[in-house]
Amino acid sequence: MSVLLIMMLAFRVGDPVEMLPGIWVSESVVEIDASVAMDCHHPETPDVYLEMMITGPDTREHESLLVSDITPANLHAGLLAAGFVPGAPIRFEDQHRVPATGDRILVETRLGDTDEWIELALWVAHVENGSSVTLDAGWGGLVFAGSSVNEAGVYAADREGALVSLTPWGFETVSPVWVVSPDASIDEPVWIANRELVPEKGEEVRVRFRRVEEDDIRELPNPSTQVE
Repeated sequence: MSVLLIMMLAFRVGDPVEMLPGIWVSESVVEIDASVAMDCHHPETPDVYLEMMITGPDTREHESLLVSDITPANLHAGLLAAGFVPGAPIRFEDQHRVPATGDRILVETRLGDTDEWIELALWVAHVENGSSVTLDAGWGGLVFAGSSVNEAGVYAADREGALVSLTPWGFETVSPVWVVSPDASIDEPVWIANRELVPEKGEEVRVRFRRVEEDDIRELPNPSTQVE
């Protein structure tokens, strides 16, 4: 029996157990620590446009909600141990962008010692009307895409610090299923940090990755999009 299988069986019951430094795992749940990455409350930079939701240190903190010291590869291992099944990041087939696949994941945050968990996507707002990204017709939530490993054995998301993305790049561990392009000439950036909900820069939070049951997934149009 493999070490990973033994871990998966051990985490089936009880409270989350620290599997790796800073990664707590139980059945269908993974928790990590993070902190607020950017200052969206500074009067000179009120609109912080986002491309990431959670990134690693010294990467894309200026366009990410949270930063965490956890490596994407270790997050991947934790999700596997919790029973999640990875799919694949966004890819290109016959001039179309094919959305990421994998087990559906709800990413939530908790401040301090409170018991209240808030969906991280609620921290993302439209620059024009302030509406949450969760209300956008194209938003289909997040999946365990699982990144990829190159011929040298390097986990692609580790190079970029890409734990959870808002714009799918093709190398993140957890990806949205929509196919919004990171190229501003194709899709104009419109998503910013919600100043009403995002805490001050540097505030520490606990992040929880929880399985989304299929019954909770709303019907959405096929997000596959032709490349311009």
